[in-house]
Amino acid sequence: MGQVTQFLSYDSAGRLLSQKDPNGVVTDYSYDARGRLTASMVRGQDSGSEADDRITRYSYWPTGLVKQVALPGGDVSNFTYDSAFRLTKVSDRYGNSFVYTLDTSGHRIKEDITDAKNTLMFTVSRIYDELGRLTTQADAQGNPTDFAYDAVGTMKGRTDALGRSSAYTYDALHRLKQSIEDAGGIKATSVFQYDVLGQPSVVTDPKGLKTTYQRNGLGELLALTSPDTGSTGFTYDDAGNVLSRKDAANRQATYTYDALNRPVSVSYADAALETRFVYDVAPAVCVAGEQFAAGRLASMKDGSGTTQYCYNRFGDIVRKVQTTNGKALTVRYAYTAGGNLTSMVYPDGAMVDYVRNELGQIAEVGYTAPGGSREVLVKGVTYLPMGPVAGWTYGNGRVLTRAYDQDYRPKAIQDKAVGGLDVGFGFDEVGNLTALTPAGNPTPEIGLGYDTLGRLTALTDGVTGTVIDGYSYDATGNRLSAKVGSVTQAYTYPTTNHRLSAVAGVARTYDKTGNTLSIGGKAREFPYDASGRMSMVKRAGVLVMNYRYNGKGEQVRRFLGTTNTYTLYDEAGHWLGDYDNNGAPKQQAIWLDDMPVGLLANANKLHYIEPDHLGSPRVVVDPVRNVAVWSWSLKGEAFGNTAPNQDPDGDGAALVLDMRFPGQRFDAASGLNQNYFRDYDSATGRYGQSDPIGLHGGIGTYVYSLSSPFRWSDKFGLLPGDCYRTENLAAAQALKDILPASIREDLEYGGWVYQKPNGYYSYTTPRRGLTSSVNPGPRPDGATGAYHTHGDVTPGYVGEAFSKADTRIPYGDAAYLGTPSGKLLRFSTSGSPYSDLPGAIQSSGCGCDGNNNRLLEFLNNAFGWQL
Repeated sequence: MGQVTQFLSYDSAGRLLSQKDPNGVVTDYSYDARGRLTASMVRGQDSGSEADDRITRYSYWPTGLVKQVALPGGDVSNFTYDSAFRLTKVSDRYGNSFVYTLDTSGHRIKEDITDAKNTLMFTVSRIYDELGRLTTQADAQGNPTDFAYDAVGTMKGRTDALGRSSAYTYDALHRLKQSIEDAGGIKATSVFQYDVLGQPSVVTDPKGLKTTYQRNGLGELLALTSPDTGSTGFTYDDAGNVLSRKDAANRQATYTYDALNRPVSVSYADAALETRFVYDVAPAVCVAGEQFAAGRLASMKDGSGTTQYCYNRFGDIVRKVQTTNGKALTVRYAYTAGGNLTSMVYPDGAMVDYVRNELGQIAEVGYTAPGGSREVLVKGVTYLPMGPVAGWTYGNGRVLTRAYDQDYRPKAIQDKAVGGLDVGFGFDEVGNLTALTPAGNPTPEIGLGYDTLGRLTALTDGVTGTVIDGYSYDATGNRLSAKVGSVTQAYTYPTTNHRLSAVAGVARTYDKTGNTLSIGGKAREFPYDASGRMSMVKRAGVLVMNYRYNGKGEQVRRFLGTTNTYTLYDEAGHWLGDYDNNGAPKQQAIWLDDMPVGLLANANKLHYIEPDHLGSPRVVVDPVRNVAVWSWSLKGEAFGNTAPNQDPDGDGAALVLDMRFPGQRFDAASGLNQNYFRDYDSATGRYGQSDPIGLHGGIGTYVYSLSSPFRWSDKFGLLPGDCYRTENLAAAQALKDILPASIREDLEYGGWVYQKPNGYYSYTTPRRGLTSSVNPGPRPDGATGAYHTHGDVTPGYVGEAFSKADTRIPYGDAAYLGTPSGKLLRFSTSGSPYSDLPGAIQSSGCGCDGNNNRLLEFLNNAFGWQL
């Protein structure tokens, strides 16, 4: 493919000193007298200066352990060890620290976060038995989760702080055979069977319905048969790439690839929906300094139009041009020396800039209207040590504070000004949100009740205890009834699947793949295109809206007749704006990481958004009049079925904002919330389509966020976060997900494995690195180790094993590696030799982290985790 990496020079010990990638970008390496890497320098345009380089520097203690890592942009991590060379503290440049208390075997029995004054901000404690197995984990309030093991060391049971137990049994090969959640009550039982390769072949859910997997001798999935989506068949080429996928409705997708196994095309029965990917050659829209396209996706042509990407020398997207129905929308990005976003220019020329602190965190957000002067949107943004945002001040002086407890759960979000968001939170012993109160006042206004599987069952009056809204479920998670106000509705299902057939007698129909076709007969109909996406809506038999999607799965066009609305997203999947027939903005959103904080609406005027603890907008403020002009009560119907107040100030001017739960936007034509890959029905708390990633999103494939909408969210309509019973299984799945892209691109990828307070494990979204190194990103709470990959076979590097640098860098108790040959390895920093990891298996689907969503494997291959 013409992609040549040149290895320019080596030192006398054979260590690589300089290399040039296919884009002509040079990376230099330096070492100390003991051969340890001291700097990795990705060179900027000015070869005579380091001012525009991205440099990561390493220093070491005399013992050889890493003392400090200084990232590009100035973020610094300092590492401290005890006399046994075990990591005991990680500090940032402000003095905030992770502090680890270790037992004699090196296990972390206490993990604290302290600020620069050594004030305890977060804590979790653990107890291990004499065999080194975790037996108890307790949160900051001392609420324990206990774990029990069988004779061979596999976890056989788990009991939480409310006394709810789960039981697990295994086959002779120590593979999970049966899982019983709430073993003393609901007894939600799932049963697992395996094929001769040790991969899952049958999963039986608590309703007794079976999902089956048929694989060939290479482990490739040939057929998946689900009670909800029917039978889906797959074919493969000799390299293991999927060549075709045919679903139960006979919709077929056919895939082609280039010599590097990158997706080149996806075609369907409707030729107009074909998606084509072009790599390596910068589009004509890319100007000088934006043409570093080798090894990267350059353009995508699909059923909606064309999207073109321009890159800087470091691989950051600096320009995206989305052309839909002939209308081009351009967004431009600029970055700091550390690779953090520093500004965005929207299609109309509006600019949003981000001022960052020395840790790379956003400290201020500014907005400049086209042809106007800069104004502050938010300033004084503060953060808890190693934790979430603690608050900010809006440009007109409004202050929004976000208080947390020592488990980093929200205690209150408060804007004391008139109309501002003002809410306090109460939790039970296992972290369920049980009370909504005025900020700083423990008296509940709304109480929340849960069943023994953590599913929301009631919203009650905080004073009288009267049930306002109530819900019941089957063991799989399907809603059986809903009491909203004085009306109780029954939900009915067939015995053979989980498709909701009727609510209060109003029927619903489905196609063979489980997509909702109608609600109430012809009252609402939802036809689907040849790719399986909802393409239009009819009401009473009359067409009311059409939809088009791009190759990333984003809904980028809604239209009826000649009236169009074009939609633009950023590279993280955030909604940026809607635009009219002429490309003029109708509304645009401004983000602070994953939280919406600004809205450009009503003739592009700046408004403030106040988000809740999950990132849903709850209040919109007119900064000039300093009044709330839109509100969506957190104390309304829990699954989002309460309409916003579009005129809380009563001036007769309604503000329409369609943002809802994270990743969702209400569509008046369909009556559903568009949620990226799926469509969410707030009236039922369910999706209209089965989860595209199947059981990876949980055993209930239509259920929204495990029926716990105050605790979890689902930005992409896929899953609230995969969850694994052991650290090794989480690491294995992380490596399995990203290893193909790592080998294909010859780049390292990495991230963190971490444990949640519920005792389960998950992992962070992988970050792209360089040929020989990767920064796994900020340490998450509960980090237990780091995972990374080695790219394709590279001269001068250890590929099939941990390098010395890998084992020196103190990323935690364990390090995990995926190698070019496909090996998955584990290394313990306490000194035990590395060993093979178990193969990645089905997750528990318990929803570890509401923000750790993973997109479909094919899209990952195409976009290289840029989504």
